Amino acid sequence: MIETTTHIRPGTIPPQQRVLNSTDAALVWVLKWAGDADHVIAAKLGTMPSKVANILSETTHVGSRDQATKMVTRPDT
Repeated sequence: MIETTTHIRPGTIPPQQRVLNSTDAALVWVLKWAGDADHVIAAKLGTMPSKVANILSETTHVGSRDQATKMVTRPDT
């Protein structure tokens, strides 16, 4: 006999989200400067748009904008 349950609802298992590191945070800035929307950046990096928004508002990964600037600028030679 199958027991009935009342605690399980369809769709309650959250999707796995990737944790972003400092290099990813710099990449968020580069992708944003390239014109990608927050939800597109999140999809590319496998995370939630709120995590991208936190980086862009500098709530998390403070200094990532400076790191991204260094990634995209070339020294004059």
